[in-house]
Amino acid sequence: MEAVIGRLSDAFSHIADSRNADRINYRLHDCLMSGFAMMFYQHKSLLQFQRRMQQRRGRCNLETIFGVKEVPSDTQMREILDAAPVEPLRRLLPELFEGIRRAGWAKQMKTHIPSGAQQGDYYTIMLDGTQYFHSTKIEC
Repeated sequence: MEAVIGRLSDAFSHIADSRNADRINYRLHDCLMSGFAMMFYQHKSLLQFQRRMQQRRGRCNLETIFGVKEVPSDTQMREILDAAPVEPLRRLLPELFEGIRRAGWAKQMKTHIPSGAQQGDYYTIMLDGTQYFHSTKIEC
């Protein structure tokens, strides 16, 4: 997992940020890594959880595990991520999957279709968490 987080962090730090540099409070890297962490932890209020941990222990998992310097609020993170370029993220997916496959993690996701026009071996893996991780109630 460290290799995946490291690769994501490196890729995220090279994505161009089109926002006005004088008005940036949160780096694009920190917002992208926070978004990934939110999917990773599957916590309904990740940022509130992390801020509490930061107050109690002086450090939080977003900082120690994901390299996030400043934790944006939910609203700020959504606004920044909505405007982030998508294409660099799409190009990253095959590279990440290849690393997962090489590490042997993909074996458990392999499916074999024995007959028919689509017969063969396939990897069944969910790469988009938007339908998996969502809330049906709004919390403030």
